[in-house]
Amino acid sequence: MLSGFAFATNETAAHKMPSVEFNSVSREALREAKEWTTNMLKPSDIMTIKNNHVIYLGQDDHAYLLSLQTMLNVRIEEFFRKGKGGITITGNPSNVSCAAIEVESMLCRAQEEFARAEERDMLYSVVRWSCKDVPWIQTPEISAVLEKAYLAGNKNHEFNTHKVNLMTKNLIDDYGKKKCNGMWLHWLLQMEKLENIVLKQLFEKNMQRLKDKPKRLYQRVSAQFCDLICRVGFQKEFAPPAEQRYGSGIYFSSTVDGAMELWKDQEHEQYIYIIQAQVITGKFTIGSPHLILPPSLHGDPLDRYDSLSDMMQTHVIFNGQQALPEYLIIYTRSSHVMAGS
Repeated sequence: MLSGFAFATNETAAHKMPSVEFNSVSREALREAKEWTTNMLKPSDIMTIKNNHVIYLGQDDHAYLLSLQTMLNVRIEEFFRKGKGGITITGNPSNVSCAAIEVESMLCRAQEEFARAEERDMLYSVVRWSCKDVPWIQTPEISAVLEKAYLAGNKNHEFNTHKVNLMTKNLIDDYGKKKCNGMWLHWLLQMEKLENIVLKQLFEKNMQRLKDKPKRLYQRVSAQFCDLICRVGFQKEFAPPAEQRYGSGIYFSSTVDGAMELWKDQEHEQYIYIIQAQVITGKFTIGSPHLILPPSLHGDPLDRYDSLSDMMQTHVIFNGQQALPEYLIIYTRSSHVMAGS
């Protein structure tokens, strides 16, 4: 869900009946949260939760799914086909709803852990903390924690009972050009500007590597992945299209109408979320469903095309650092969506 999605349960004093109270700074987030809750509580003997982060569930998660089956007397099945994964729950309607909420919570934790790991590695590739007296801080996890504390304005940060002075850091810049002063997001109403300095630096390095001018392309995403894309960039797990006709990668369209068609299976959401991005396609060729990487150039397996395409308006990249999110555009379903708007 988007940042700001929140709800709390309370009990009314008059009737002692359970109720749900929603609070959010965003009306779009509030509406999505209400719709999600309504769907979760709607009586049904079968419910399918689509989320590609099912592949990141660990051994403990699978053990808990088995215990849920026994405890709630439901059947829980995982699936992953044609680039789309999730979990299907069948059984008594009330038990299905209970299990579905538990599964959603589990998947949210999995996608947050995935995002934190990506965020940590991405930050570490741009800026690193080092100190000859405390070499243990030179790991992606600790370096990222210290950099975030530094950006928050903290003068000192305690990590595993060790106090680190954040005002005297020694940076190892992999790119040897400039220091990274952090990342931030700045949200506007309806059309929201997205800024992330780390993503921008990685994107610029890829632009130099591929020696190509970026294209302005569009991707339609679910509400729950908007914030994650702002943090760690585009991942194929976040927005698999309805059909992966041109390869198992990250899809974009050159028009908003094209994005609506690629992700036409997202009609359950209350709003339409489109991310406008700068995308480096480099050398590309026509794609096909079986490709998990672009084909090689001139038969050399180490020299491959940079992306795939339908040779019209669909583009598929396989490295998220070839794309930079610029704007989040939110449409209501009553709005007319113009191509290129």
